[in-house]
Amino acid sequence: MSLFKKLMGEAHQRALWQIVGIYLAASWVVLQVVGQIADSLVLPEWVEPLSIILLLVGFPIVLATAFIQGGVGRKAAAPVPESTAADAGTPGGEPATATAAAARAPEAAVLPTSAGAHHRLFTWRNAIVGGGMAMLLLVVLSVGYLVTRTLGVGPAATLVAQGVLDERDRIVLAQFENRTDDPQLAEVVTEALRVDLAQSQTIRLADPAFVAGALRRMEQPADAPLTEELARELAQREGLKGVLSGDIGAAGDGFVLSAQLVVPETGEILTSQRESARESAAIIPAIDELSKKLRERIGEPLRSIAADQPLERVTTSDLEALRKYTQAIRANDIEGDWERGISLLEESVDRDSAFAMGWRKLGMELRNRDEQPARAREAFTRAFEHRDRLPERERYLAMAAYYDNVTGEQDKAILAYENMLEANPSDDWALNNLGVQYTDRREYARAEELYMRAIAADSDAVYPYTNAVNVQAAQGKYEEAEATLEALERHTPGTPGAAVRIANMAAARGDYEEARRLGEEFLETFRDSPIQVQGGLSFVSAVNETQGRLAEGERYRREQQRVNEQRGVPAEALDNALESVWTDLLVREDPTRALARVEAALAEYPMEQLDPLSRPYLDLAALHAFAGDVAGARNYLAAFETELDEEQRRPLENWYIGTRGTIAMAEGRYSDALEDFRRSEEGACNICPAAGYAALFDRAGEADSTIVYMERYVTEPWIFRIFWDNTTLGPSYERLGELYDEKGDLENAAKYYAMFVELWEEADEELQSRVRAAQARLEEIVRERG
Repeated sequence: MSLFKKLMGEAHQRALWQIVGIYLAASWVVLQVVGQIADSLVLPEWVEPLSIILLLVGFPIVLATAFIQGGVGRKAAAPVPESTAADAGTPGGEPATATAAAARAPEAAVLPTSAGAHHRLFTWRNAIVGGGMAMLLLVVLSVGYLVTRTLGVGPAATLVAQGVLDERDRIVLAQFENRTDDPQLAEVVTEALRVDLAQSQTIRLADPAFVAGALRRMEQPADAPLTEELARELAQREGLKGVLSGDIGAAGDGFVLSAQLVVPETGEILTSQRESARESAAIIPAIDELSKKLRERIGEPLRSIAADQPLERVTTSDLEALRKYTQAIRANDIEGDWERGISLLEESVDRDSAFAMGWRKLGMELRNRDEQPARAREAFTRAFEHRDRLPERERYLAMAAYYDNVTGEQDKAILAYENMLEANPSDDWALNNLGVQYTDRREYARAEELYMRAIAADSDAVYPYTNAVNVQAAQGKYEEAEATLEALERHTPGTPGAAVRIANMAAARGDYEEARRLGEEFLETFRDSPIQVQGGLSFVSAVNETQGRLAEGERYRREQQRVNEQRGVPAEALDNALESVWTDLLVREDPTRALARVEAALAEYPMEQLDPLSRPYLDLAALHAFAGDVAGARNYLAAFETELDEEQRRPLENWYIGTRGTIAMAEGRYSDALEDFRRSEEGACNICPAAGYAALFDRAGEADSTIVYMERYVTEPWIFRIFWDNTTLGPSYERLGELYDEKGDLENAAKYYAMFVELWEEADEELQSRVRAAQARLEEIVRERG
C-alpha cells in the first residue's frame, strides 16, 4: 500500500480531537523545517509568514474533513458477528436484499444529497493533495522570486540585476526632509540610515568628506544642508548614479518614514519605500526595516542583509545619544570644530555607555589630536568591549585601534585591516590605516602605495593625502609630496592638514622665513579653533628655536600653555613647559636652569592632579638623566613602572626601553645604553634614533660613530623634523664642525661651521658667543686653505 493510502487510512481511523492534535504538531514541524530552509538558503522574508497563512487556511479544511469523514452527528454501524452466516445472506446462500439489510441495520441513516456532496469534496485524499499543492506553491513562489530577482525580470528584479546600478556604485544620501516638530529629527534619521547602509556590501554611500569636497568645488559652503535638489546637482557634477532622499513626518503619536532613490539628471524614482513607527522609541527599528527594503530592491544579496545586526544594536537605542553622535560627526568631519565634536561624543557615550560606534569615534578624535591619552585609551577599550554591536567594517576598525593603541599588538592591527581589504579591496579607511602601520615600521614605499590606493578609492578623504605626503617626504621625494598637496588642495581646499604640511615642508628644506610666515598665516586662518591654534603656536615656536631665537620661541610656547590651560588639558600645558626645559639642556647646555624649571612646571601642574597615563614620567626621567640627576631619573622610571600596570605600559614599551637606555648613558654604561637604543628603534620618525645614537657615541668619546649618526640626523629627510631641530640641529652643526676640525678634515669642518653660523645668524645674544667662535674658526680655516 502506498504512503498516500496509509495516510488516508490513518485519517479515517482517528477521532476529531486526534486529527486536530496531529495537524497542529505537523504544522509546527513544517514551520521549523521552512524556517531552517529559509535561513540556510536566505529566502525572502515573506516565505515564513506565507507558510503560516497556508497552514491557517488548511486548518478549517482539515477540521471540516475530519467532521464529515469521521461521522460526527451519526452512529457507526454495529459490528457484524462472523459466526452468523445469515448476516451475510439468505439461508440458501443468496445475497440479502437491500430491504432486509436495512431492516437489520436500522441505525444506519442514509445521508442527504448535499451531505453526500460534501462527503465527496471534503475527503482525506483531497485534503492531503491540497496540502501538498499549497507547499508546492510556496516552493514555486520562492524559487520564482529568487530566479527573477537574479535575472532582472519581473517585479522582483533588482536595480543591479537590471543594470540600472552596478555593485559598489557610489550614491549620495541627501538630508531627509523634516515634517515634524523636532527640528533635528531628520538629521538624526539621515545619519542613522547612513550607519545602517554602511553595512551594505552593494551600496556605497558618499562619505561626508567627499560631499564636503564636492560642495567646495561647487562653490557652496562645506556645511550647506544637502537637500535633494543640491544632492542631485552634486551627483551630476561628480558622475554619481543615484541620490537617496526621504522625509519623516508625524502621524498622530507616531511617525512615517519614506525614502526614494532617484536618477540625478531626471529625478525619476528608481525605488520608493515607506515604514512607520508607533512612537519615537520605534524610529530606530523603523529605519532598520526601511534600509532593508531599500537594500533588497537595489540588489543586496539576501544573505548579506540577513547577516547584519539590527540598527539599534549597531548604533544605539537611545535616540538622544544618536542625536549627539550625529551632531558630533557634522562638527568634526564637516565644520572642523573638533572641540565641539569631542564634547558631543562625550555626551553621546554618557547617555549610552554601550554605544560602541560613539566610543570608537571618540578614541580616534582624541588620538588624532594627540589629546588625553588616558581617555582615548578608555574609549578604544570600551569600543572593543562592545565590538559585537558594530557592523563588520566598524568592528575591524575598533579591533585594530584597540590592538594598536591599547595593547600595542601591531601584527593584530595589521591583520584586522587586511581582513577589511579582503572583504573590500578598495576600502579607503583600511588602505589608509594599514599604510599608517607600515609607516610606523618605516616601510615608506609600501605605505605610500597603500595611501595612493586609498586616494584612488576616495579622492576626497583627507588623511590618505596628508599621510602620503609624510612618507614621500621621508623618502626625499619632495616634488611628489608637493604634487600630492596640490591634489589635496584641489579636492579639499583649505584643510588644516594640508596647511600644516606645507609649512613643515618649508621648514624641512631649511626655508625658515617662509615656514615662519606660513605658521603665522595658519594661526590667523584657524584662530577660532583652539586645538589648531595650540598646534600652530608649537610650530612657530620650534622654527624660532631652531634659529637660536630662544626668547621668541618661549613666548610662543607660553602662549601655547595658556591656550591648553583654557582648553582644560593641564597635561598638555605641562608638556609645553617641559619643551622649554629641553631647550635649556640641549641648546643652552644649562642643566641647573633646566632642573629648576622642571620643579617650577611641576609646581604649576601637580602630577597627582593628572591621570597616571597623562603623567610624563618617561619624559621627566630622560630630562633628569640628561641633566646628570641619575637618582631623579630612576625615581621617575620607577614611578612609571609602579603607577601603570603591564597592559597600560605595553604601547609605551619602546619609549620605556629608550628612556632606560638614556639613564644607562648618563651612568656611563654605554654598551647597555646601545642595546636599549637598538631595541627601542621603532616608529615612523627616521631621524629620531639617529639623534639618540649621536648623543650616546659623543658621550662615549667615539668620534667616528658620532659623526656617522650626526650626519645621518642632519641629512635624512623627515617632514616634521622641525620639532627635533629646535633643540638638535644647531648644536649638531656646531659639534660636527668641531669633530671634523679635531680630525683635521678642514673641508668638512668649514662646511658645518658655515651651516651653523648661517642657521644661528639671528640667534639671541646669549648664544652669539658660540656663533662668533664658529665664525672665527671658519675664517681661520679659509685663510689656512687659501
